[in-house]
Amino acid sequence: MVVQEFTVDLNKPLVFQVGHLEERYQEWVHQPIVSKEGPRFFGNDVLEFLTRTKWWAVPTIWLPVVCYLFAKSILMGHTIQELVLMALFGIFIWTLIEYTLHRFLFHIETKTYWTNTAHYLLHGCHHKHPMDSLRLVFPPTATAILCFPFWNLVAFFATPSTTPALFGGGLLGYVMYDCTHYYLHHGQPSKDPAKRLKRYHLNHHFRIQDKGFGITSTLWDTVFGSLSPSTTGKKN
Repeated sequence: MVVQEFTVDLNKPLVFQVGHLEERYQEWVHQPIVSKEGPRFFGNDVLEFLTRTKWWAVPTIWLPVVCYLFAKSILMGHTIQELVLMALFGIFIWTLIEYTLHRFLFHIETKTYWTNTAHYLLHGCHHKHPMDSLRLVFPPTATAILCFPFWNLVAFFATPSTTPALFGGGLLGYVMYDCTHYYLHHGQPSKDPAKRLKRYHLNHHFRIQDKGFGITSTLWDTVFGSLSPSTTGKKN
């Protein structure tokens, strides 16, 4: 008796299909489909709406929050110079968070139904449909939820007056990351460093997907030995 392997139907909502691939999911999800039209995730229209985000929603929503946080630290007695230093430190820490999440969480290997499903929602969908412009930046609802544990983490190590500036710097780093990520996929940079970063990131998607985890820079790839060969500067 021959058991027919499960096949994903791209014309139907994908989220609750991909888990059935089991061990074959990793191979499937890393074979990109290049199309600006993304697939449908859910049959439910409300859930489907929540998975789609215009890139400009990220700076529109979060930059006012960043400004509020910076102002809060200023009103609590910090100087502009101190604010700048704390903001830069927050951005620096974000770059490490960006790298760590991308390498160790977004690229975790899964093979069971629910872990495959979760991975597809988290990052797998981006590798399967890398040019889907409405599922490239992080949905604001999910970002707002994650702000709570990250705020508490910063508050645990920092003082009440420095927490807003440090967290604001990290949030600004996130905004820069998401906007950069969108531009690397849909922009047409003609000069370095943007041109080099675009080549570097597309190399991660289409050639060597277990290297080149940095989006806004190659710093942590260099530090942790995951630098992509695209840094040789050869045109792909």
